[in-house]
Amino acid sequence: MPASVEIFKKYLNPIFIETGSYDGSGIWQALGAGFKEIYSIEIMQEYFNMCSSAFASYNNVHLIFGDSSIVLWDLLKNINDRITFWLDAHIGAAISPLLKEIEAIQEHPIKTHTILIDDLRDWHVWQNGFDTDVLKEKILLINENYKFSFEDGRVPNDILVAQI
Repeated sequence: MPASVEIFKKYLNPIFIETGSYDGSGIWQALGAGFKEIYSIEIMQEYFNMCSSAFASYNNVHLIFGDSSIVLWDLLKNINDRITFWLDAHIGAAISPLLKEIEAIQEHPIKTHTILIDDLRDWHVWQNGFDTDVLKEKILLINENYKFSFEDGRVPNDILVAQI
C-alpha cells in the first residue's frame, strides 16, 4: 500500500520517481498529489503490462521495465530537476535493490532530492546486508544535511523520509 495523496503532497517536487509500480496505486497517488512528471520502474512483466494499459493516456506518466538497481541511473542522468523518490521495489523482504538505488541517487549532481522509503518495517532487522541505520548512513553520504522523519504506512512509522 503506497503513501496517501496527502503524504505525497507534503513532499512535492517537479518529478516523482517510484521503484516498484506493482498495481499502479503509487502512480495514482502521485497523480493526485500533483507531480508534473511521474516515472515508475517495474521489474515484473505482469505489473508493468497492467500499468502500461492503465496509464496509456497519461502523457506525464512514464513506465520503465527493468531492474531499478540497474535502470534507475539511466533515468537519472537525463533529469536536471529536484525529485521525490518513492523507493518501494522489493520482492518480499528477501530481495531488495535499495542500496543500489541509493547509490544511483548519490551519483546525481542534485543533492537535495526528497527520498521516501516504504515498508521500513522490513528493514528494522538486518536483511539484504542492511538495516534502517545503514540506510540512513548511505543517505547521509549523498548530503550530510539530510534530516530524517517517519510517516505512517501499513503500520505506524513505516515510511522513512529523508529531506533537506
